[in-house]
Amino acid sequence: MNEQRWMARSLSLLWLWSGLQPLLTAQAVSLDMLAQLGIAPGWQWPLLCLASLLDIVFGVLILWRPTRGLWLLQLAVVTGYSLIIAIGLPQLWLHPFAPLLKNLPIMAMLLYLADKAADRRLI
Repeated sequence: MNEQRWMARSLSLLWLWSGLQPLLTAQAVSLDMLAQLGIAPGWQWPLLCLASLLDIVFGVLILWRPTRGLWLLQLAVVTGYSLIIAIGLPQLWLHPFAPLLKNLPIMAMLLYLADKAADRRLI
């Protein structure tokens, strides 16, 4: 199996887990982070569900139909998530597990896959 397939499958797993985990095991923490971002209480749960659904859809689409457009869309979302967190939750810059810094290699992988995809199926 080539490196592009391994990257795609690992990203799929990451998206699927990122979509499921907040709903299954980290609802309170996730809602607290949305509150810290200034999201009104009535919008926190719907926004959490929407973001989780988007992540799950990305995970499934990678396995079903990975295209250049999908990689670029993911790149835009990761960039947006990162900017929102960097500005709204600056304490995460100093977090010992470096959640923001880990987005840089993910973004590099997405750029690489977009460059290699040329709208070909990878998996």
